[in-house]
Amino acid sequence: MTEPPVEQPAAPRPPAHVLARERDKRLGLVIVLAAFVLGICISAWAKHASRPETSEPPGPPVTTGVVGFPDRVDFVKTFPVARGMTKRTLFRGFVAEAVRSDGTIDVSEGPGRGRYVFQSPPGHGAQPEREPGTLPRRQYCGKQDVRLRHEGLVLDNDKSDTSCPSRFPEPLPDPKCSLADVWRHAFTKGLPHDGLARIEYYRARGGPAYRFELPEGQTFVLEASTCTRELTGSDGTGRVP
Repeated sequence: MTEPPVEQPAAPRPPAHVLARERDKRLGLVIVLAAFVLGICISAWAKHASRPETSEPPGPPVTTGVVGFPDRVDFVKTFPVARGMTKRTLFRGFVAEAVRSDGTIDVSEGPGRGRYVFQSPPGHGAQPEREPGTLPRRQYCGKQDVRLRHEGLVLDNDKSDTSCPSRFPEPLPDPKCSLADVWRHAFTKGLPHDGLARIEYYRARGGPAYRFELPEGQTFVLEASTCTRELTGSDGTGRVP
């Protein structure tokens, strides 16, 4: 006959205060690990967030919305399309070349072309790359041109390292007068109807203005709100960046 197995006495249960201490240790370890992981995540996010916005490569030429393309382009009516092609929000002016007396430009052949110029407020928009956590060496406003060429509207590479001018001008309002309006003032001065003009829209010392030039040297500057009053002397000084 076999003897029944002898039951071993159960191990004594640790006191409640010991169990509570062990539980607190495990909880503390979990909290420390969670804080460590969260700190790494925040550091990675901050490093990414501190990087400045960078420029994007330009897309293909655009012809949709270019009014009168290619041989009778209305440069002013095409302005909204040009504005939509760049992330630079401040309009700084335009230059239109070989503008006929009806205010249109032929880009299918000959010298017809133009460019619109845009920048950003100081420190905004795409910025030059720099080490995370460092400050820029100076204030950058960037610069990007949208050009009218025989292919259509072409976006230039963004120049993110363009510094802001020492005295940043007020934003230039969207153009109101057409290039035909500027030519009509030229007619009142007896200038020939068969010329090809260079017309700039820019911020002059006297306010937004149009500068009209013919190859033969005839030139004048018009105040831009009505396109009937000329600006003379220093009031007309200024240029498109």
